[in-house]
Amino acid sequence: MINNITIDIETFDTKPSAVILSIGAFAFDIKNLSETQAAIIMTAQNSESAQYSEQSFYGLVDTFDQLMRCRSVSRETQQWWYKKGAGARAALVGERETLETQLLNLSSWVAQHRDARIFFRGTDFDGIILEHAYRMCGMECPWNYNGKRDVRTYIDAMSHSARGYLKDHQPCFAMVKHNSLHDAMNDAEQMAVAYQLNGQAVANV
Repeated sequence: MINNITIDIETFDTKPSAVILSIGAFAFDIKNLSETQAAIIMTAQNSESAQYSEQSFYGLVDTFDQLMRCRSVSRETQQWWYKKGAGARAALVGERETLETQLLNLSSWVAQHRDARIFFRGTDFDGIILEHAYRMCGMECPWNYNGKRDVRTYIDAMSHSARGYLKDHQPCFAMVKHNSLHDAMNDAEQMAVAYQLNGQAVANV
C-alpha cells in the first residue's frame, strides 16, 4: 500500500520565487523495501513511462513562461549547473510544459495517493518553492501548509544518525544526481531501508 511520497525539484535559484526546471516525485510503501526497490528499478529502466505512472512523476517546466511571470534566476545557481555532469544536464532536455500545466499534473498525480504523507529533503526549499509557484498561478497546493515532512529528519530518527543520509548507502539503480526523479527515488529507498533497520533494532532489544 502506497503511504508516502517523496518530491524533489531542480531550480535556477534558491529563493522561493526560483525558476523551476524539473519536478520529480515517487510514491511508495515505506514498510515494503523489496517492493519499493523493485518499483525504483523498473522506473529507472523505463524513462518514458516514468514521466507519469502510478508510482512516479517527472515533469520538465518551461523557463520562458516562468521568466515572463518574473520568477527568479541567480548567476551562482546557473554557474553551479554548468559544473554538473552531463547526466544531470541531459535529464533537463526534453519536451517542456508551462509551470501551470506541470503544477496541475503534479496535483492530479498526488491526488491518486490521498492518504500518503508528503516528504521533501528539508522543508525550507523544494516545498517552499512549489508552494510559491502554486500561489503565483492562483492554484491550490495539493498538500496542507503544515503537511510537509523532512526526509533527513526521518532517516536520522530511524537510523540514529545525524547525517540525513544512510551511511555507505548504495542506490539500487544507476542514479544520476540532480535528476529530480532520481533524487526522489533515492530518498524513498533510503527511507524504506531506515524503516527496516529501525524495525530490526527494536526486535533485537
